[in-house]
Amino acid sequence: VNVISPSWLTIVKPNGFIKTTISENYVKRIHENGYKIWPLITNDFDKDLTHAFLNDPAAREYIIRQLVFYAEKNHFDGYNFDFENIYEQDRDALTSFIRQSAIVLHRENLTLSMDITIPSDNPVWSKCYDRKELAGPLDYLILMAYDEHSRLSSDSGSVASYDWVKKGLEATLAQGVPNDKLVLGLPLYMRLWREGEGKVTAQTLSMESAQSLIDKYNLSPHWLDDKKQYYFEYQDKNFRYRVWQEDSASLSQKLNLVSLYNLPGIASWRKGFETSDIWPLFNRKLNADKN
Repeated sequence: VNVISPSWLTIVKPNGFIKTTISENYVKRIHENGYKIWPLITNDFDKDLTHAFLNDPAAREYIIRQLVFYAEKNHFDGYNFDFENIYEQDRDALTSFIRQSAIVLHRENLTLSMDITIPSDNPVWSKCYDRKELAGPLDYLILMAYDEHSRLSSDSGSVASYDWVKKGLEATLAQGVPNDKLVLGLPLYMRLWREGEGKVTAQTLSMESAQSLIDKYNLSPHWLDDKKQYYFEYQDKNFRYRVWQEDSASLSQKLNLVSLYNLPGIASWRKGFETSDIWPLFNRKLNADKN
């Protein structure tokens, strides 16, 4: 790990006003420990808000001015744009805004990355990104290779099965994203699925919480070779609970894709969901070629 990206900036008004929760003490501590800091800026996942500021030249300039101000004031090293749930019709406006931002922010010696989804037919979660054109002005695109089955999915399933991640990575590269700009995003979480009474619901599950369930119900997860991850389930009252587990075993498999496709590295969502063995795993796997 060499970069931390705290979720500190949110565009909350059509005029481009950014609400912040920046901690100066945290920035200082991060730098003292040798890490870079690229705060995350989000569009609040609001389609209409995003349409408004992307199509307003004054709002776009205001956003950029604020980003320059906060970077200078807090000694940021970069920014991570996490813009999601955007109208497909705003695809070109999004690309134009990122180009405009990059011209100014690169003058401030800031490293710029942007989170993108795996290509799909979904207009607001995938088709809104012109991945090839976005890669030009940005230093990195971070592929969010997770939520194969989202929290609102009508079917239980894995968050990031190996083949789904691999195919999504290949599809992204096929759209013209250079491999040396594509960072593989990995999940440090999974979902606890509950099936029963004709409904399927899910909640986010950390690695530690998953192990607690295994211990509580005295379970023996079994390896799914097609998914390259462990799976377990149990019954409680009238409900069936299912987990496709993300742990060191599943992540180790996905980490192999970094060297296979010659990617610059990985990102992960999010700190706090992992167990203590994950960081040594990342260090060992990602630095294997250097030893």
